[in-house]
Amino acid sequence: SSSSTSSSSTSSSSTSSFTRSIIYANGQIVVDNSTSTCHLPLRTLPAQSTTSSNGILFSIRSSPDDPIGPTITSFGFHVDPNGFPRGNDTVRYEVHGLNYEGYYADPTRQEFQLEPLSYDYRGDFVHWTKVSSGIIARSDLKLDSTTVTVVEGDYFQIPFGEFREFRSEGEDTGVDVTRVPPGGGSRSFYLTLVPTIAAFQYREPGEWKLNEAIPLAGDGDDDGTAPSILLGEGTVEYPFPDTPFLYAPKAFVGRVFYERPCPSHAPSASSAPSGRPTTTSSERPSGRPSGSSGPSGMPSRVLSAVPSGNPSETPTELVVPVSSGLNLALGLGECEEENDGEEVELSEAERRAVEGAVTGTRGA
Repeated sequence: SSSSTSSSSTSSSSTSSFTRSIIYANGQIVVDNSTSTCHLPLRTLPAQSTTSSNGILFSIRSSPDDPIGPTITSFGFHVDPNGFPRGNDTVRYEVHGLNYEGYYADPTRQEFQLEPLSYDYRGDFVHWTKVSSGIIARSDLKLDSTTVTVVEGDYFQIPFGEFREFRSEGEDTGVDVTRVPPGGGSRSFYLTLVPTIAAFQYREPGEWKLNEAIPLAGDGDDDGTAPSILLGEGTVEYPFPDTPFLYAPKAFVGRVFYERPCPSHAPSASSAPSGRPTTTSSERPSGRPSGSSGPSGMPSRVLSAVPSGNPSETPTELVVPVSSGLNLALGLGECEEENDGEEVELSEAERRAVEGAVTGTRGA
């Protein structure tokens, strides 16, 4: 494989396609509001330098304390900017998941072992299911903190909506190859670029052994149930070869995202009244005053519609307005109207009778 030095950066991958994100366990939970799904990252330690090769195989292992097992939802990885074909600013990526639980090859094998292995799924797509495929444009590459000597963008993250199982019509493996088995189980993945000249950026294994968990930057679950990324192998061509000596130990560099239920939000305000009233006054008066259960200090000046069940000791002050005028209805049969509705003029005898009646009323 060819050697290259990666460039530097402190920025992280873009998550602008999501409405909301929250900081969690020294990393970033990406929240997919359409499905209420949180994507937690496993972030590798910043790499000082990397080597380049066409593809990589590695396994992801669940925590022994995880009773469910994580579902992988995306990979973020580094692409060698010098690996784009001349005159073409795009390359294609592919991600394949192993149809079976466990490692992609006998974990007891030795490097460059020539003896037959108990099992080896390298180089045979029959045992794998494609989970993502797409185009990477040079303009899609970003700076990222998982490498520290980068001078230009080389990081790409697969959109979450494009990470799923691809199956031919009528085909059904019966296995979700994006899900890692629980309780310390593992699932293997194969990442590659097309054409062969395109290359991923990896890290040399150093002291790490094949299928050993590589150190991470502290992201993921903070309850001890985060999965682990295991040391894998780089490949030199596409499709991946079935020749064992064409593989060499390499460490994945970048991010692995997995699904978790989103943390609950703060409880909403209750519409029911509290058991005890508040002791402080409100800033604004209520639209409708509340009724008082105790008597007021002064009697009311208006009669109540319903008598009180507990009458006050002091009688209610009653004020009755009296009109200063007096209207009398006198049954004088002599007062009549003409047929056309005009009043009839009272005679002199009728006027004296009215005056006498009014005078008698005043005396009474």
